[in-house]
Amino acid sequence: MNNISINISGKIDPEKIKVLRNIKDVADDLGIPFFVVGAFAREVIFEHIHQIPSPRMTEDIDIGVEVANWEEFQLLKTTLLDRKILAETKSSHRFVDTESSMIVDILPYGGISGESKKISWPPDYDMVMSMLGFEEAYRSALTVRLSRKPVLDILIPSVPALAILKLISWNDAYPTRERDAQDLLFILENYDATGIEAQLYDTHVPLLTEEEYDTRLASVRLLGRDIAHVCEQATANTLMAILVREIDEDQGFRLLTQMVKGTSFQGVKFEAVLQLLKKLLQGIQEAK
Repeated sequence: MNNISINISGKIDPEKIKVLRNIKDVADDLGIPFFVVGAFAREVIFEHIHQIPSPRMTEDIDIGVEVANWEEFQLLKTTLLDRKILAETKSSHRFVDTESSMIVDILPYGGISGESKKISWPPDYDMVMSMLGFEEAYRSALTVRLSRKPVLDILIPSVPALAILKLISWNDAYPTRERDAQDLLFILENYDATGIEAQLYDTHVPLLTEEEYDTRLASVRLLGRDIAHVCEQATANTLMAILVREIDEDQGFRLLTQMVKGTSFQGVKFEAVLQLLKKLLQGIQEAK
């Protein structure tokens, strides 16, 4: 875990800060580690840290909590409900903040997911969700200060970890996670603007030269290497298998189709995005 605190206090909606503070107080009391994932994490990283406008703003908050079993998750849930911080919905993982009506998704990972890195939600255990990549994302998370008075520090995934979670989430729930495909494209198209372009010229000139000084292609290839350095081999293998399938014309280009949906000049865009996915795969393969 990265202990460097990035201070963006004053930039985040006070209601979101209040929701996160209340949840953090309970999680800290119970000794349960958690970090923010999903679209709000993307918004924090790109919009507020790197001043890159997000494709869309979100009113929801997604949280990953590290728990050993369903009993520990239930304890967290019961405490949040008893303190009237959150209210239940029909979905086992979805809650509503009692004051702001903000949607909060709480996703358990860690020992609860076992060797398969999958969870089956009680009581019927018919909803299965992959938590692959969550442990790596937590270990490599950045500490971000959302509020200075009083202090609120929250863990947010690094960009490589966020890309891991987006790709796995998309694959796990296709075709219902179209936004994950579009978020992944946003990450690929903007990684060079997160300080990576300067890094390419400083320490990765051979890579930049190989890509004929196309900083976007070089940065996506570097993103693949950064992803490989963050994740375990089993996670990397899963990511590579997904990408190999999704750049294969015979497999229908499902990811690409959702990535470019609604964009202008789809044919040109399609080829450009296909190239980005190939470079992402190349970067992971080079490092693993």
